Amino acid sequence: MIRCALIACLLSTWTVHARAEAPPSQAQIAAENLTKSAISAFDRRHYPSALALLRQASVLAPTPTVGLYVARSHVALGQLVEAAEDYRSVVESVEPSETNSARMRAAIDARDELAQLRPRIPLVEFSLGDSELRSHSLRLVVDGQLARPGVPSPMNPGHHEVVAIDADGEKARLAFELNEGESKTLGMSWRSEAGRVSKDPLATGSSATRRTLGVLALGVGATGLGVGTVTGVAALTRYSAAEQHCPAGKCTEGPNMPENSSAFVALRTISAAGFVIGGAGVGTWLGLLLTTPTASSSERPKVSPLTPVVGMGSAGARYTF
Repeated sequence: MIRCALIACLLSTWTVHARAEAPPSQAQIAAENLTKSAISAFDRRHYPSALALLRQASVLAPTPTVGLYVARSHVALGQLVEAAEDYRSVVESVEPSETNSARMRAAIDARDELAQLRPRIPLVEFSLGDSELRSHSLRLVVDGQLARPGVPSPMNPGHHEVVAIDADGEKARLAFELNEGESKTLGMSWRSEAGRVSKDPLATGSSATRRTLGVLALGVGATGLGVGTVTGVAALTRYSAAEQHCPAGKCTEGPNMPENSSAFVALRTISAAGFVIGGAGVGTWLGLLLTTPTASSSERPKVSPLTPVVGMGSAGARYTF
């Protein structure tokens, strides 16, 4: 039994030595070369190149040292949120009982640099209005990623844009800038604005807008009635003049027949069109007048300076200064 135990102990010791003296694999050699090149690029401040090389090395043989320099490269590029995640990954990858001094040194540096980085990361909170909070399926998208309203979110310094979309299709965009260490609250209240609930501009327009449309419709109606009246009187005048040339005041078919006169026909057509347009304008004005809600004291105008004027053979408007 003692002999068997000694043999087992010798075999175990030989296996440990064999593993310790085993040559590194091709992947490890390639990862070491990539890491050296990446650190050299980092020292020369070629941060994008360093980050690309470090990512290749982490695929072949991830080590705390590679992760540490990945985090440092993100910091140099202003990507503080990504750097914080990398630092945490390095710290969590090393056990407290680790005996490898290089791995322990990388973990200690990552923890210290993370503590210094945290105060530099900006925080943004999106505050919504009551209508937005009550809406269903509301989404806030910042730089292509979802964000939660009412919760401070870490973001990188620089320019950002938030897009808010609710279930009704209402959408709002807001661009903003962040500086290092800044905490900002952004208010977004787009569904509460007047005129955004309904798609009908006449139904949601203010009383002042509807009054303006009514005045325009009345002006068009008055002009149409005026044109119809003037051209109608002219047509009747031509008809009476033509009847005087007919025997006994009764015209028969021939060159003097009023209906055959192109001027009479044109005046009669213009008169009819003028009365139709005038009736439509006046009807639109009455419809807007009857459906316009009573204005509040802050919205109610004093006196309209524009007054339509309709007369026999004339139409226009009077403006009071």
